[in-house]
Amino acid sequence: MKENYTYPVLIEELEDNVILTFPSFDYMVTETGEGKDFIKAAQDVIALQVIDAEDEGRELPACYNGDIEIQEGQKLIYVNVWMPYHRTITKTVYVRKNITIPAWIDELAKESGINFSETLTEALKQKLFAAG
Repeated sequence: MKENYTYPVLIEELEDNVILTFPSFDYMVTETGEGKDFIKAAQDVIALQVIDAEDEGRELPACYNGDIEIQEGQKLIYVNVWMPYHRTITKTVYVRKNITIPAWIDELAKESGINFSETLTEALKQKLFAAG
């Protein structure tokens, strides 16, 4: 795992927000409010892309080598992300939950070696993200 990544970001400061465009990530776009630290916002977006790629075993795009077309009102900057910091702040924190299930399901699950926490987490993710 690399510790540092640097990617170009197009910045467009509007009246009440800042638009951030990431050419290396298929021109992905996000925005941040006026007066917010848009460099930190860009770092957070890039860090999440890096973490997702690492988790999924995908290769990250190289720093964009093509010509980046800068529109009127945009500025091109290069944003560096130090991943040890971002990996630390994005790690998953687990909370303990007590559940009640029928006794027969408990017995069958134990016999099958099913991990209750893992199974519940997977089921909740499916339920929560099925609509999205």
